[in-house]
Amino acid sequence: MAFFDKLGEMAKTVSEKANDSLETNKLISDINLTKGNIQAYQRELGEFYWAKFAVGEQLEEEAMLICDKIVAAQDKIRNLEAQIDQIKAESEARKAEREAEKAERKAAEKAAEAEQAAEKAGIEKDPVPVCAECGAVLAEGQKFCGFCGKPVGK
Repeated sequence: MAFFDKLGEMAKTVSEKANDSLETNKLISDINLTKGNIQAYQRELGEFYWAKFAVGEQLEEEAMLICDKIVAAQDKIRNLEAQIDQIKAESEARKAEREAEKAERKAAEKAAEAEQAAEKAGIEKDPVPVCAECGAVLAEGQKFCGFCGKPVGK
């Protein structure tokens, strides 16, 4: 019998611990929910004062200092975003330049291939016009280089 009595006591102890744990977890959950509510109320209070500041209402000195910090942070964000935009624009410009160079190289390769094919076939062909400044292949009658913009010499 003593065995079953000990087993019964252990079951009661485990049950009590589980109940205590559940009750403690419920209370901790309520505490965390209440803390979240406090943060929401603080945010609401901040928005109330920010709205007053935004319309030019004079606030207490401490509140004005906090609002000034917010304005400075917003200015910093705008400056950083402008730097990001500039980096992106420069990157796009470099990419466009590389693509233009690649297109020029392909055009020059095709012209060279055509010239070699003409030589093999024994066809005499006028030399391919190229820009004296950058070496880009020019179309017949072109007055300015499409790559570097220099006038085409005669």
